[in-house]
Amino acid sequence: MTETGGRGNQPDPTGAETGAAASDGAAEGGMTPRQETAAEAQPAAAESTQPEAIVPAEPTDAAPAETAAAESSKPAAAEAANPAATKPAPPADAAPPQSADLATAETAAAEPAEPAEPAEPTEPAEPTEPAEPAKPAEPTEPAESEHPVDRKAARRAERRDRTRDAAAGKPKARSKGAGPGARQGGGRRTMGAIAGAGIVLLTGAAVAAGSLADAPSAATELPPVSAAVPAGDYTAVCPEPLRLLDSAAEATDPQFSPVSTTAQTRARALVLSDLSGNVPGSELAELGEDTPLKRIAEPTEESSGETKVVASVVSGQELSAPTVLRADPVGETTALAGAAMSYRASDGDLRGLAAANCMAPSNDFWLLGASTTVGATSVLKLHNSSQTPSSVNLELISGEGQIQAAGTRGLLVAPGESRSIVLAGLAANQESLAVRVQSSGGPVTGFIQQSVLRQLTPGGVELLQASAPAGTRQLVTGITVQDEKLARKIREQDGYQNAAPALEVAVPGVTDAVLEVRVIGPDGPVSLPGGGVITAAAGSITRVPLDSLPDGTYSVEVSSDVSIAAAARVSRATEEGAPVDFGWAAATGRLGSNHLAVVPGGVSSRMAFSAPSGDAQLEITLVAVDGGLGKKRTVKVPAGTTVTLNPKADGADPAAWLISASGEAVYGAQTLTNGGSADVAVLPVPAGTQAQNAVPVNIGY
Repeated sequence: MTETGGRGNQPDPTGAETGAAASDGAAEGGMTPRQETAAEAQPAAAESTQPEAIVPAEPTDAAPAETAAAESSKPAAAEAANPAATKPAPPADAAPPQSADLATAETAAAEPAEPAEPAEPTEPAEPTEPAEPAKPAEPTEPAESEHPVDRKAARRAERRDRTRDAAAGKPKARSKGAGPGARQGGGRRTMGAIAGAGIVLLTGAAVAAGSLADAPSAATELPPVSAAVPAGDYTAVCPEPLRLLDSAAEATDPQFSPVSTTAQTRARALVLSDLSGNVPGSELAELGEDTPLKRIAEPTEESSGETKVVASVVSGQELSAPTVLRADPVGETTALAGAAMSYRASDGDLRGLAAANCMAPSNDFWLLGASTTVGATSVLKLHNSSQTPSSVNLELISGEGQIQAAGTRGLLVAPGESRSIVLAGLAANQESLAVRVQSSGGPVTGFIQQSVLRQLTPGGVELLQASAPAGTRQLVTGITVQDEKLARKIREQDGYQNAAPALEVAVPGVTDAVLEVRVIGPDGPVSLPGGGVITAAAGSITRVPLDSLPDGTYSVEVSSDVSIAAAARVSRATEEGAPVDFGWAAATGRLGSNHLAVVPGGVSSRMAFSAPSGDAQLEITLVAVDGGLGKKRTVKVPAGTTVTLNPKADGADPAAWLISASGEAVYGAQTLTNGGSADVAVLPVPAGTQAQNAVPVNIGY
C-alpha cells in the first residue's frame, strides 16, 4: 500500500479494486512492503497458517458463520461464505496488522488474477501428518474473536479518512469498480460483523448518510444574516449641573459644593408622534429614580384620525442631577426624541455658558479638550442608566504621549449610579488631554466638566461631549473666530495664551499620522500657514493653531493615513481684562435623515453646515414650542463651503429643528452665544434617532 491510512476510508475491495491496488502499491511478488516485512519476520507462521485459511467448506468453519447469519441477517451468511471473511488471525507473537494492511490483505485474498497464492498451501500439507487436517477449527476461534476487532479498526480509519476528506471539501471516496455489487459487498460484510457481535449501531447510518454530502470546512464562516429585533425604548442621559470641587485636586472621587446664586441649569426635551399624531409615552427622570421628574406624554393607542406629526415639548425644566430621557417605541420603530441642557452663570468661579446634548449610552467613545494645568479643572463624569453593572477602562493621551496611570482600569459603575473622576489625579499638568472611555457590561454616557480660573478671573466653562468615532477622516464644524485685533489683545495678556481657536488631533495608534488639514469658510477653502500638511506623533495630541483665520464661522476637514480623533477649541471675549469663555466643537458624523437638533431657550443660536466634497441639500422642518411642525424648507449647501443659518430669525423661537440631508456628505453643528457677553458653547447636530430593527448576526465555526 501507499501512505498509512491511504485506503482506510474505502469499502472492502472487489475484484475491480484489487487490480488497481496491485498496480499502485504492490511490491515484487504481489506483496506490499509491509507484507514483505511481516513475511520476513515470521516465515514459518505464514506458511503454516496459509493452507488453513482456504478451507471454508469444513463444517467447523461454517458453523459460526451460520449461527451469526441466523441471529442477524442473510448478508452475514454471505459474508461467512466469502473466503476473505474466514482468514485466520495472525500468530500470537506477530504484531497486529494496521487498518490499511488489513485492507491490503483482503485485496490480496480476493485477487482472482493470481491463482498461485491458493496453490502455495500444498507445500506444508504433507501426508505424514494425518492429524493436521483436523486443526482448521483451532484458528477459527481466534478468527471470530479478533477479526471483528480488526474490522473495527478498519472502520475507524475509514470514518477518520472520510472526515478528513470532507473537511478538505473532497467528495466521499467510492469503489473504483462502481456498481451495486461493489457497494453491496462491503456493506454486507460490515453489517454481518455487527450482527454477529449482537450490536445495533444506529449512528453508523447517520455517519454514512452525512458523508454523502460535502461538509463545510472547519474554518468556514457563513455570511451574516439579519435577525429581526423588537424596537427598544429611546434613552438619553443629560449631564448634571456644573459644580465646584470641594476636595483636593488629587482626589479621584470628589465631593461638590453648591454653585453660585445666579447659576441656572435647564433642559429642553421633545418627543415626536407617529403619522397618526400619537405621541409615545415619555418622561424625564433623575438617574436611578423611579418617580418621573416630568411626564412628557402619556402612552396611548387611540388614533386622532388625522394624518400629521406633532410633538410634545418640555421646555425650561430645571435639573439638579443627571437626568434620563426615556420614550416608548412607536409601533415597530424607536421613538424620534431628543433633549439638550444648558448651564449659565454670571458670577462665581464657574461663570460662563455650557451646553450639551443628552447622549445615548455607548460602550466606546472619545472625549477631547480636557486640560489639567494650573487653574484648569477637568472632571470626568460617568453615568450608567442601564440595568447592568458596567466596568470602565480609560485610555489617556496627552501632548507628551500616552499616559499609564493607576486607577484607569476596571472602574465599576453600578446600575442607576454615577461616578466622578478628577483627571488631574490621573494626568497632572497636561495642556491637552484626550480620554477614551470603553465599558463592558452596561453602556455608559460620559461628559467632562471643564473650567478655567486665571488667578481670580474666571476663564470660562464647558461640558465636553463625545466626539465622532476615530477614523481616517474627521470634520469639525461650528468653529467661530472673533475679530483678529480683539483676539490678539486678549492673547497678549499674561496667562491668556491658550484663549485662542485651535484644532486638536489625537493619534491613538502606534504609527505616526500624516495630516492634511483643510479649512472651509463661508466662501470656500481658506489656506493655513505651512500649507496644512502636518506630521502628528503616534500616541499623542497635536495642536494646530487657527488664530490666523479672519473672523467668521468655519469648518475643518482632517484627512489622515491612520485613525484619528479631532475637536476644535473656540474662545470668546468682549474686552481686554474682562472674563472670557470658551467652547469645544467635537467632530461630527455625516448627516442622514431625521436628526433632531434641540435649540436651547434663552440664548442665541447659529446653525453651521458644511459640505466638503460636493453639493448637498437639507430639508429643515421647524418644531415649535407648542408642538406644532412648521412648513418644510430646502437649504442648499454648495461644495466646499460652510453655510450659517439662524434658527431664531424673524422672531421665531423653535424648540428644535428636524433635519434630513441628501446629496453629498454634509455635517452640522450649533453655536450658542448670549447676547453681548463672552458666553459661548457648541452643540454638534446629534445622530439620527431612528434605530434599525434588524442587526447583523455572524454565524461560523
